[in-house]
This record gives sequence, C-alpha cells and structure tokens, in this order.
Amino acid sequence: MSTSAYVHIPFCARKCNYCAFYSAATNSVKIEKYVSALENQIRNSPSKGEKIKSVFFGGGTPSVLPPHLFERLLSALFDTFDLSDAEITTELNPDSVDNILDPSVFTKFTRFSMGVQSFDDEELSVLGRIHNADQAIKAYEKLRSAGAKNINIDLMLALPGENHFQKLEKTLETAIKLSPEHISAYILTPEENTPLYEKYGYFNDDIAPDIYRHVCNELASAGYEHYEISNFAKKDYRCVHNMCYWTQQKYLAFGPTACGFDGTSRFRIDCSTDEFIEKNGLVEPFVEETLSSTNLEEEKTMLSLRLCDGIDKQTFDRIISDKQKKAFVDNLLSSSLAYVNDKGGLSLTDDGFLVSNEIIRNLM
Repeated sequence: MSTSAYVHIPFCARKCNYCAFYSAATNSVKIEKYVSALENQIRNSPSKGEKIKSVFFGGGTPSVLPPHLFERLLSALFDTFDLSDAEITTELNPDSVDNILDPSVFTKFTRFSMGVQSFDDEELSVLGRIHNADQAIKAYEKLRSAGAKNINIDLMLALPGENHFQKLEKTLETAIKLSPEHISAYILTPEENTPLYEKYGYFNDDIAPDIYRHVCNELASAGYEHYEISNFAKKDYRCVHNMCYWTQQKYLAFGPTACGFDGTSRFRIDCSTDEFIEKNGLVEPFVEETLSSTNLEEEKTMLSLRLCDGIDKQTFDRIISDKQKKAFVDNLLSSSLAYVNDKGGLSLTDDGFLVSNEIIRNLM
C-alpha cells in the first residue's frame, strides 16, 4: 500500500464568495508561527523514513507563503521522508504565483495546481476572486517559462449570472489553447452561509447536466482522458495524489483540519490554527471512524465508480449475483449510463457520472 501526505495551509489573501472551507486571512506573524508548528509536526511524524508517493499542499492558498517559509516546510518533508520518486504538488492562485517561482521553492515541486475557475472577468468578480482572466493567463505562462511540465487548472461550471454558457465557451477555448496537462472541472454547488449562496441561492441546476456533458465532449475532443467524475488528464498525467485517495491508499495529514487514512481508520487533526500553534503542531489525531472489511469493500465500490476504470470483474460478478442489483445494472447498460469495460468490470458513462450518487446507492 502506497503512502501520500497532505499538508494544509489555512491562509488566504481573501476568502472567496463561494468558499466554505476552513481558512484565515493572511497575517505575517501568525503565518511564521504556524509554519514553525507545522514543521515540528512533520519532523516528529511517526512515519519518519517512509517512502512517500505524493505530497499535496492545499488550503487555503499555499502560495501566500513567503518563499523562505515554504522552503522550511519542503526541507522538513525531504529530511523526514523518502521523496525520491514523489509527485509534489502545490495549489496556487494567479495573484501569488511569484512566491512559487522563487528557485528555492520552484525546483522542489513536480506539479502545480492553479485556481483559475473562469477566464471571464465578470464571473471571476461574482466568485470574489482577486485575479482577472489576463492575470491568470500570465501566471500560467510564468509557470511554463520557468520550466513547469505538469500543470493543472481548476475550473468551475454552472456559475450564476447571465450568459454562463457563452462565457464557459470562452473559458474552455482559453483553457484548451493553454494546454495544461490536467484540468479539474467542478459543477459549483452553493454552500449555505457563503456570500454566493446568500445572494443567489441555488442556481443553474436545470442546465448543469448539459454544461457538464458539453465540457466532457470538448475536453475529450482536445485529447483529455475523462478519468474521474470531475477530472481530465492528458496521457500519463492523472493526478497521483488524488488517485491515492480514490484507490484507498494510505495518506498522512499535516496541519489543522487535515484528514488522514492508515488503511483501516480515518483520522483528523481536529483543532483550530491557534490551538495547533499553541501545541507546536503536536496534536493527537482524532479517529473519526474505523472501517470493517465490509465497509472497505463498499467504499472501494463507491470510489471505483467515480473513476473511468470502474469496478473490477470480481466486484462486478459479486454485485450481479444479486437478482435485484442485476436488474438495476441491466437497466444502466440499456440506458447507456454504464458499460462493461475491457476488463470485464463495470464503468459509468458521462451521463452515468451525472447520477453517480444514485447509482452507487443502488449498488452498495
């Protein structure tokens, strides 16, 4: 079983209108104290010396860290674990790309994930993003010029406002022209207690399926493999870190609210940023659940159906041995919501992905 590591940076230059994640405004003194605590947590990891397949810096916005603090965290990781073959990713925003471009930081990363969301300025304003479309393009070009060979861009679909479909066409055209190795495209679901929800409530539910199908078709035509519900990659550029999540591999958790998995138990660093700093990063993980073999098998089915690879033949045969489930599967196949893949298992189509929650619920 492979091991990955997630490193949480809970700071943002400004919270976006749609964001319900745990994050805090930037504060130079607090950031420095936080990095010291995080560095201490990493260096005191019980998994010290382990070979790590992938590291992912998420947030928040990791790129708000000054280069010298980023370098300290990277050094702690390289000193503590075997990262010789690791995919090392950081999330970043276009407005803070220069922090990532510092040579002491840039050369340690093998992958960059940029939060673009849209290439339309009106939509970016609605979302509360700091950057505009031109800044996003220039930030991407800076990464390329510096030598980045593996870039993901995040896009959001079914946004509020007029003429979203036309604006999305412009966004897709720009994204495909830039030609990143990976594109994540998410249908935006408004979260309660966010400014976006307060202003718009639920929106574009009626056209979201058509938008999703259109994006899938456009990206497939541009050479991207639709390998997970919301993720598209050029050949050999699937996100290693996310594949660890989706194939039930182990992952370590660093930073407050970060979640981990040891193969049977899920745990969380269950504390605030202030408490994390107070305890110098040495916070005992809280075990949220321990999964039985049946739980693990059910979860494997659920996660596998999120991927184009689908469930394997053995799992598929077990499912259709139940008459009621077999009838349900037969209906999926005749409705083109699923197909028998080349390994004899079951995979969902793009239309199947749209109703994947219902399908998974019926096959569990």
